[in-house]
Amino acid sequence: MKNLSTYFGKDNLDEIVFSNRNKAYGAYALRNEYSNDLTKALFVGVAFFASVAVIPLVVSSFEVKIVPKEIPVSDPIILDNVDDPEVVRATPVAVAPPNIKTVVNPEYTPVRDLKKDTPIPTVDDMKGAAIGSETKGGDETTIAYVPPAVTSGPPAVVYTAPVKVENPDKLINQNEADVAADFKGGINVFRQKVAQSFDTESMDTSGMISAVIIFVVEKDGSISNLKVNGSNAEFNSEAERAVKSVKTKWTPAQLKGKAVRSSFRMPISMKIE
Repeated sequence: MKNLSTYFGKDNLDEIVFSNRNKAYGAYALRNEYSNDLTKALFVGVAFFASVAVIPLVVSSFEVKIVPKEIPVSDPIILDNVDDPEVVRATPVAVAPPNIKTVVNPEYTPVRDLKKDTPIPTVDDMKGAAIGSETKGGDETTIAYVPPAVTSGPPAVVYTAPVKVENPDKLINQNEADVAADFKGGINVFRQKVAQSFDTESMDTSGMISAVIIFVVEKDGSISNLKVNGSNAEFNSEAERAVKSVKTKWTPAQLKGKAVRSSFRMPISMKIE
């Protein structure tokens, strides 16, 4: 039996197969577009493989070909013969044997005061002798001059900077000390003792009087260099007497663990009626 598509064609065959059926289902459309899709796929495949085959040709056309540069052949270099320069070599210094015949330089230079009568060497003395610092016998030599013997100089003196010694009687300010000078019981006890020793009846003045007491606390705790600076001379004298009447010693100031002399300053005010 012959195929029905021979008589009716492909499209007619599809119409017969899908007659009285739902053509929108999908199979009908696929069968109608099959030949067209196959043709398109064939052309796309051929184009893809053709492009893949052309790519190497395109890439090779862009390659930069490096043409080696020809290096010109130059003539051979001929070096001329150069004579070796004359080498000047230092003349070795003759070392005098330890025991050779020497004479004093016969050249005589006149001087004002002749300190020593040195005899002039004779011809026999100078025969086979070298000029030296003295005339002495020995083996004859052809050396013309014997340098004087080099003696070692004095030992090098190493200078050592002197160590600075601090003055043991140096006077420092009360604020410079590590531990300030202090009175037994405190500074207020010292003020009370000075006030108790003050004789106001001997003064012909009245009112509030002020002054500044300055003194040095020695390393043994005693007081020295006492001065009272104030506007009233009688008050200054009485204050100085009152301070000297206090016999209790102070505790000296300390600097680096040692007792030192320190200055002390104390203001004083008193109302005299």
